[in-house]
Amino acid sequence: MLTQPAGKAEKLFYVEREEVAYDEVSSIPEEYIPFILPYAGVYFERDQHCDILSQHKQVGPFSFWVQEVFANESFVLCPYTPMHIWALHFMYDTSLQVELYENQSFELVERECNLFNLESDLHKVPMVAGQRLLSCHVNFPPDTIKELANLYPSVAPLSKLESSGVSGPLNKYPYHINPVCSYLLQRALTCRHIGIPADHFLYRCCLDLLLNFAQQDRQLPIEVNNVLHLDQVTNLFKLLIDHPHKTFSNAQLASMFDLSIAELKGSFLKYFSISLNGFIRMIKMMMVFEALTEKATPLSVISDTAGFENWRDLNRAFSRYYGCELDELRRAM
Repeated sequence: MLTQPAGKAEKLFYVEREEVAYDEVSSIPEEYIPFILPYAGVYFERDQHCDILSQHKQVGPFSFWVQEVFANESFVLCPYTPMHIWALHFMYDTSLQVELYENQSFELVERECNLFNLESDLHKVPMVAGQRLLSCHVNFPPDTIKELANLYPSVAPLSKLESSGVSGPLNKYPYHINPVCSYLLQRALTCRHIGIPADHFLYRCCLDLLLNFAQQDRQLPIEVNNVLHLDQVTNLFKLLIDHPHKTFSNAQLASMFDLSIAELKGSFLKYFSISLNGFIRMIKMMMVFEALTEKATPLSVISDTAGFENWRDLNRAFSRYYGCELDELRRAM
């Protein structure tokens, strides 16, 4: 249950910035150092009201943020962006009531995601002592959707979402942070790459999060309990995550889980908001990305492990997925 704070102190909270002016990592309190992402720029603030740790990485049109706020006492957090953006927002650890305007509010619920239209307005989020906010969000200019739709038609319907000139969610229903989104965010938050490799890896994570959201938006609101064959596709998800080096046909997987191919693919898409073959491609490309760090491993061995006939076929698939070739990325590592 949400509780209103007794205090009226207000604290500005940037969810996007116009200029990059990161803090020195040496200025970050020691207890936060283990959470610093190697590829990210850092902002840190501490006063009697709260601690705010914001980490940021710009990758193409995507502005990737991981933000944590810990309330030392009751106060009002005031989220602000200096420019008009859309923000794909993933909420963790708590639920909060956002006062968008005097007559309009919105509840940020733990483990839900929303696509927000954010005008350059100041909003208010009451927090109580001991409360912790943890969120990840991917910000981008609204026109980005139209540009991406030329390459990824599945995001085109998002360009038809109407923003009425005020801040608020663009989607009619909030969506769950499904296991694929959790997996992508976990991989982004544990990425140890820097420079060019980090750029390619995180761009693709941001893109896949947006593609997953677009698929959720095409589907009717889904109650998990109503997904057919949920146990089977959950076990299938774990199998694929644990064995990215193995190559399975749809027929083999359907037989393993005692379902028809149509049932397996249909339930997988409905629950995870990505096709079965699309997810298999995702985890294989991630496996290849990490394998490239082992520079003594020949490309022919990596392609064989990933189930490709030769490294040239893998290179074409990898280049389409990450926007760079195998040799190019390996040299940058």
